[in-house]
Amino acid sequence: MRIIAPCFLVAVAVWAQDPELGYLDVSSREAILTVDYPRPVDSAAKTLAVKYGIVINSEDPPYLFAGDMKDVTAEAGRTMRAGFHVPKGGRLEVRFAVKPDGTPQDPGALLQALIDAANVRFSFSYKLDIDGDAYTLIPTTTRDVQGRLIDVPALLDRKITIPLGTRSVAEHAKLMAEALSAQTGFNVSCCQAFVAGIPWGMETVSFEASDEPVRNVLRRLIRSVKGRYYYLERCDAVQPGRQTWCSINVEGLH
Repeated sequence: MRIIAPCFLVAVAVWAQDPELGYLDVSSREAILTVDYPRPVDSAAKTLAVKYGIVINSEDPPYLFAGDMKDVTAEAGRTMRAGFHVPKGGRLEVRFAVKPDGTPQDPGALLQALIDAANVRFSFSYKLDIDGDAYTLIPTTTRDVQGRLIDVPALLDRKITIPLGTRSVAEHAKLMAEALSAQTGFNVSCCQAFVAGIPWGMETVSFEASDEPVRNVLRRLIRSVKGRYYYLERCDAVQPGRQTWCSINVEGLH
């Protein structure tokens, strides 16, 4: 999709051709963000992070109810197993005030407005967590297999322990993902990212975690390396008899 970037009063430039990104229409005082994607909150977070250089993390709700998913086996190709599902998603729009240079006047207010709009529009609810200059969109409710709205802890709310050791950041992240996999039965991976062609997390650091929420562990790992990054945590739909795969993708900001 394309993003229309600010240029004085009205935006007309085309942004990167990334299908996960939404559209930004920017005038001298206001911008409108529109996304239409299987993971609309995730897409909105990525669009704003890429466009404005803000650390905005997004986490998936558990996808349990068949009505919140769609079968895309035919679209995915012949090599995909029958019954391959993705979230239904949909269209999400939010308006926000901008400064003369086109950047958001209040990123926190913008993200709260985004969450409020998503909570009204979709079957899932989110909350906004602010930690320094990092914003995280955390799921709080989903629909169970019968379609009833239920409170549910986010995947990264779970607590893990990593023994003290001097390893690469990527190795620490792998231990974090393995501990989370062992708890949940999901296949969790972290953290697929390259910066200027170099894999993320090659720096060696001393690190440990003791019965600590995964979210906090991940933030500390991200902050232990140079540069600014955000993460997107995504999980497959939970389906009986099938392995659930989750990925934590770390992306660099310019």
